[in-house]
Amino acid sequence: METKSSGKTREKLVKAAMELFARKGFDKTTVDEIVAKAGVAKGTFYLYFKSKDDLIKELAFEVMPIMAMPSLNDPYITVSYPNLESYLVQLGREFLEFYSDEYRAEIFFHMLSVRERMKGIGDIYTQACAELLREGARRITAYVKVGFEDALIAFQMFLASLMHYLHAKECLSFSRDHYLNKVVSAVLNHLKLSASI
Repeated sequence: METKSSGKTREKLVKAAMELFARKGFDKTTVDEIVAKAGVAKGTFYLYFKSKDDLIKELAFEVMPIMAMPSLNDPYITVSYPNLESYLVQLGREFLEFYSDEYRAEIFFHMLSVRERMKGIGDIYTQACAELLREGARRITAYVKVGFEDALIAFQMFLASLMHYLHAKECLSFSRDHYLNKVVSAVLNHLKLSASI
């Protein structure tokens, strides 16, 4: 049973690791640096995690895009959001807000860069990404009468555009909301074309 004190210790380790991983990457961060930053003994690390890779896998899952869109789990989407535009705007806001939090975007991009050589992370990414895309496409078909493949492509466009914003927001000369509205408009136009063919 985890006590309040042990929960705080684990939280300190995770926070220290996130900061170091975001700044230095997974490979260049050591367990010694994590425990020093967290202010705990090295043995304490191993009470919570089997290895640095074990911690990396846990953090990798926590920063996945599927974790960034809680409205994908809304069982009453068509009641909560009267049209697809309002639903996609909500998903986009959730995504961008999630990744505006400390270190999440940096860790996500580090994770993408190592997924080919770290099988565990690659597996987590592939599974989470496939689930996210399927669910996003399924939700689109609740609003628009298009084939699943067209809905899947539309959701991939939406997600890729949001990821691009995270990566290149400093290069863009307009606000986050303006960008999001333009992305949603492009996705809706794609779906209108798909529905009319």
